Amino acid sequence: MLLALNVGNTTIAAAVFAGNALKGDWKLATRADLTSDELGVSLLNLMVQAGAKPEGIDGVIISSVVPSLQPTLVRMCQRYFKIEPAFLDHRWELVKLAVREPATVGTDRIADCIAGFRQFGGPLLIIDFGTAITFNLISPEGAFLGGAIAPEMELAAQTLIKRTAQLFGVELDAPASVIGRDTAENLRAGIVIGFIELVRGLITRFQREYGRPLRVIATGGWGRFFSEQIPEIEAYEPLLTLQGLQIAWEKRKQAGLL
Repeated sequence: MLLALNVGNTTIAAAVFAGNALKGDWKLATRADLTSDELGVSLLNLMVQAGAKPEGIDGVIISSVVPSLQPTLVRMCQRYFKIEPAFLDHRWELVKLAVREPATVGTDRIADCIAGFRQFGGPLLIIDFGTAITFNLISPEGAFLGGAIAPEMELAAQTLIKRTAQLFGVELDAPASVIGRDTAENLRAGIVIGFIELVRGLITRFQREYGRPLRVIATGGWGRFFSEQIPEIEAYEPLLTLQGLQIAWEKRKQAGLL
């Protein structure tokens, strides 16, 4: 079985695959002071509860955008799974990165492209609603052509409320009208409707500038919400990044590189 970890700035998403079959998936909080023991014990307990025996893990693949946690991740894999993890890298050349600086493309975006292209083909626009919202444009041949990065809605709301003494936290659900009748409705109108229009506006710009129809899919924590609000998004795939890691592992294994 394969353990796949997608380490983001806010959460660590984990999944166990037996071949292409998903045995279980979980999310843990990312912390700068996270120890290898905390992570290892948490994963073991979650796997046991899901009926995925830890001793059956024969590979670990990781995408991480938090370089400071890499030693912790390595120690965790060595101690709890007796395995040296493989870290997804742009130099694996599983996706053509048709951008100026391929080394700066996040490996989570690479994993999204791998899984998205296999499932939907191209041209494709993948929107990943993580700690930041990333827009990833994929060519008909599966190359990553670039994209955009926008702030995440919940983080933007927290920053606004933190810096504004007379405002307060509200539930981030879509209001019926952009005309708020009290402070809470004003906040929801400005933040939620504002971000819906931000995403729709960028989709429109991508469609216009690329010049060809694009299939649009969403992934990440807020992906379901936005896919329900924006008709241009045709599908929500919550495990896309982890699936991309599983595909990357299989490709490297078949090539005799793992």
